[in-house]
Amino acid sequence: MSLVQCCNLLEQKGLKVAFIESASSGYLCSQFSIYKHSGADILLGGLVSYDPSIKVSVLKIAPSLIEQYTAESAQVTEAMAVHGKQLFPLADIMVSCTGLLKPGGSATAEKPEGTFFISILYQQRKYSYQYFIDATPVARLEQLTANVAREILNILTTD
Repeated sequence: MSLVQCCNLLEQKGLKVAFIESASSGYLCSQFSIYKHSGADILLGGLVSYDPSIKVSVLKIAPSLIEQYTAESAQVTEAMAVHGKQLFPLADIMVSCTGLLKPGGSATAEKPEGTFFISILYQQRKYSYQYFIDATPVARLEQLTANVAREILNILTTD
């Protein structure tokens, strides 16, 4: 429900959103494109930077940042949003996402599978979030989408 509310509010305010995704592999972008009153009215576009080489070659993120913090980290997620804004300068809201959707990646006891990082840029402000979602990969994506929509709603309604 929050996704529909978020899409409606974005449309009402005339705002465009863009996504730089890693763990979610384009899922967020697709979900924001399929609801009534959305699509081209609110979605500017997106980039899937699943492999770290795309973060480096396309987004121009320093390899040392990825080496220091891992590709799935708050620091890299924030850098993805900042560099993504350069790729999508017409985006009013830039959302980036990294995380551990399924086994592999940089999972540790402190950062287990199911951990996600979100960074949202809106009006020169950065908002950062970390979630742990204990579910199947598909259910994680659904919950992640709801979380992102809720955070955008919160940002837009308290602004």
